[in-house]
Amino acid sequence: MRGWGTYIVMPLVLMASQTAAGDFRFSFTNPSFGGDPMATSHLMKLMEAQKIPQPVEKDTIHQFTEDLERRLLSGLATEITSRIFGQDSAPEGAFVVGGLEVLYETTGGDVIVTLSDGISLTEIVVPAF
Repeated sequence: MRGWGTYIVMPLVLMASQTAAGDFRFSFTNPSFGGDPMATSHLMKLMEAQKIPQPVEKDTIHQFTEDLERRLLSGLATEITSRIFGQDSAPEGAFVVGGLEVLYETTGGDVIVTLSDGISLTEIVVPAF
């Protein structure tokens, strides 16, 4: 009669004798290292991500229009500011500039300026100075 050790060792010996080693082949799987030749979209995305954006050149008319618009809006903002905070300022008032409505009121020394474009509302509280 055989012991329990024989029943455990025999299957292990049989399994070990049936295993065989195969060739080990290495291949790149990362497309950045030349792995899959069908992964050109991955490489193209990497190249696109490294591109430096080139400044867009504006023609003279477009640049002049933007400069003039900035200048007019700056002058308008200066005029509104002087009407709100100047010597002849009223405690409250309203201005409409294009599609923008500017409302202001003085409460407790602070000036509350509300800007509304019909979609969003912005409130600015300017402390008394």
